[in-house]
Amino acid sequence: MTDQREDQDIQREKGAATRQRKWEKRQEQKRLMALKQKEEDRQKRREDERFMREALRQAKKAAALGDVPIGCVIVRQGRIISRGYNRRNADKNVLSHAEMISIKKACKIQGDWRLEDCAMYVTLEPCPMCAGAIVQARIPRVVIGVLNPKAGCAGSVLDLFHEKGFNHQVQVDTGILEEECASLLQEFFQDLRKRKSGAAAPV
Repeated sequence: MTDQREDQDIQREKGAATRQRKWEKRQEQKRLMALKQKEEDRQKRREDERFMREALRQAKKAAALGDVPIGCVIVRQGRIISRGYNRRNADKNVLSHAEMISIKKACKIQGDWRLEDCAMYVTLEPCPMCAGAIVQARIPRVVIGVLNPKAGCAGSVLDLFHEKGFNHQVQVDTGILEEECASLLQEFFQDLRKRKSGAAAPV
């Protein structure tokens, strides 16, 4: 009877040790998976920032023309295929938004109106017109620098990218180089107000 109890105790200890090893193995697998995901997220962030910096360079071209500094690039398979910047005042054309220009160029390069394997990087949240064009072009992902509380249609005023009635939904990532994108806009409008106040000042 004593031997039987000892055997049972040994079996229980073995079982407990086996369960402990399996638990430790699972925890280690979870830890390694978390580290891998963290590294992938870091790499994705670095890539997003790299493309957003190019969008910012485009935005500065708009500012040099006296247009609101908004820039955009469209990326396919890790490569920029089109660039655009706001030219609404320069062209005297309401359609000359950075996103619209980029989409038009990308469609021409791709030889198709569908941009299903592309991503867009834009310094300011798209307006209704541009958001609609993005949905129509079937662009799957849009990365935004700073939100636009007055006209943004990626969630600020409207959310055209997640409208259930549409047959296309867009993944949206925000806040990439947000401070740089916001600063560029703030500086532009501050300078604009100074110029206007200077022009209005009595001689």
